[in-house]
Amino acid sequence: MIKKIFFVAFALFSFAVTTAQTATKFYDEGIKLINDSKYKEAMVSFRKAIAIKPDYKEALYRAGWTSNELEKYSDALEFLQKAKTLWPSEPKVHLELGYAFSKLDKYSDALSCYQKCISLNDDVSLAYKYLGNLYYDDANYEEALKSLKLYIKYEPDTNDEDVYFRKAASENELELFDDALVSITTADSLKPNTPKFLNEMGYCYHKLNDDEQALKTYKKSLAIDPSNATANYWAGWIYNEKEDYKAAITYLKKAIETDDEYVSAYVELGYADYSLKNYDAALATFKKVMTIEKTQLALYYSGLCYIGKKDKTAATKMVKELKEINSGYADDLQDAIDEM
Repeated sequence: MIKKIFFVAFALFSFAVTTAQTATKFYDEGIKLINDSKYKEAMVSFRKAIAIKPDYKEALYRAGWTSNELEKYSDALEFLQKAKTLWPSEPKVHLELGYAFSKLDKYSDALSCYQKCISLNDDVSLAYKYLGNLYYDDANYEEALKSLKLYIKYEPDTNDEDVYFRKAASENELELFDDALVSITTADSLKPNTPKFLNEMGYCYHKLNDDEQALKTYKKSLAIDPSNATANYWAGWIYNEKEDYKAAITYLKKAIETDDEYVSAYVELGYADYSLKNYDAALATFKKVMTIEKTQLALYYSGLCYIGKKDKTAATKMVKELKEINSGYADDLQDAIDEM
């Protein structure tokens, strides 16, 4: 009887060893396929390893990582949540799980995962990058900047131009324009002649009161992408400031051709026509913009156009509408009417 039990135990042990070896074989095969960028084939191997050994934490993690690479984020969650249960103190599992959550627009879950990753190992640079991107996309620019700075601290030789772009955009939002110019110049050096980088650089120059350089930068962007609505808008805005209204109109019309709901571009276009005393054209533009959004400036300049046309009744109506939205422009427009 003892002999029989021994043989049964030995057989079970041998089976377990063989099973583990087979699972490892499929796992190793999957890793080799990943190294050859054959992600679909790698997934087949990892699934086989997991089918043989369901608690194979390394295979579960790799299956999740590979699913992320294949943009199958729901599958990634399934694998990675199992891996997290088996491997709760492994930072890379939380990192990859956060990435899957972020791609599925589960902001709070992604945030928790990245923060957990950092709490386990605060020099996991990718966690700071992904966290920075998450904050940036949520318009939390202060936190985005903190995280992106930490990523660059740990990866000072990074060639990821988008990190510097997001850093620059965050700095511009926080009115750190000198810092933003340094960041966006770095992004541009890594990937020259990228319109969105040039647009951000033009904005830096504009905010640093160098509109000549800003205009040159926006024109450089437009040379690459003539339909770029942002560059056309800001070029038009600067020409309005320079009182070159005809040039402004050319650029602003191009901005609207690209984006027919670009409220700020409509307002600037109306302002240019108002300044040229093209009151009917300006009013048509302001009426159009007010079908999209009733802005204070559109109402105010509409009132000024009516004053230019000697239409006191219509101008007074604009004062009433400005008062209804508690705009300080109401008193300014009323003063202009009183001087008619």
